[in-house]
Amino acid sequence: MFRRWWFIGLLPGPAEGRPARGGRVPKERQELVLREWEVLRDRLTRFAAERVATAGEVFRAAELDLPPEEGAARREYLWALDAYQAAGKLLDEAADLPDLTAAVVLAERAVERLAAAHAAHAGRRPGPPVLRCFYNPLHGAVPAAPPKQSNKARRRPRLGAREAAADRRPACAACRRAIIAGQPPDVLPALLPAGATGRRSPGVLVPYYAVPQQWSPWSATACGAYGEDGPALVLRGEHRRRPPHGRRTFLGAARRPD
Repeated sequence: MFRRWWFIGLLPGPAEGRPARGGRVPKERQELVLREWEVLRDRLTRFAAERVATAGEVFRAAELDLPPEEGAARREYLWALDAYQAAGKLLDEAADLPDLTAAVVLAERAVERLAAAHAAHAGRRPGPPVLRCFYNPLHGAVPAAPPKQSNKARRRPRLGAREAAADRRPACAACRRAIIAGQPPDVLPALLPAGATGRRSPGVLVPYYAVPQQWSPWSATACGAYGEDGPALVLRGEHRRRPPHGRRTFLGAARRPD
């Protein structure tokens, strides 16, 4: 869901990974983008709340009481509980679209890991984890890789530049098709605060992964889709990072309504 952000034209290309340079964006266009951003933020807030609530219902219906000797199942279960709590915390404190996306991702991963804990408890092998689209983790899962061929199988044809670019990061089918066609993928945007670049400029929309990692924990982890540290980081409060130039953002947009 949340495909084709109409203001994608204001974002730099996926290979650039930085805010666009050049002329100023007209004030009227800034305000139009801001209004649309606020609509999308409200929609995503509602969607994230639904996903967190659904995860809570699953946990209440599938609680586990595991003895210490079931180490593998306990590790999965405790991680799932932390991820669920972190998702709720992000939902309460989110200031931008990547925060809300991380709430969705962690709520969904919590349910996945709860299922893995149940599988381990029952002596079954857990299913493979869901691989999410790097460009927008709200998209569908990344298609499974084709099975490995034997050495006698025909050698894979050499990839062109666009195919190689599409394989560089996990991408859903739609984003991969866009990259191969020479078009930008449907990137999740973030608000880069005004003055963060050291120039007198308004805040700008950039791909979420273009925000420096010291300002956002979500840039390198696809909003918590990759790695194991996301829940603990949120529960410690380390997700509330701010650029050195203060908290002022794109036309003040990141202030949540009362």
